Amino acid sequence: MLKGLQPQLGEIEVGKIKTSINIDENLWKDFSIAVLQKEGGRKLSDVIETLIKQYIKKNGGMQK
Repeated sequence: MLKGLQPQLGEIEVGKIKTSINIDENLWKDFSIAVLQKEGGRKLSDVIETLIKQYIKKNGGMQK
């Protein structure tokens, strides 16, 4: 993406995927509220991506 250009609503950035997970409803609500309070709106994906990267780094990356 060119510097200064943001994707428009409904567009997906190149190299990103949209996915779904099954997770406890109360856990998701608590997590969402915590992210909203700390980071502001529309940051859930960024926080989840960071957590996934941290998990991979902590656990030795992707092993076959």
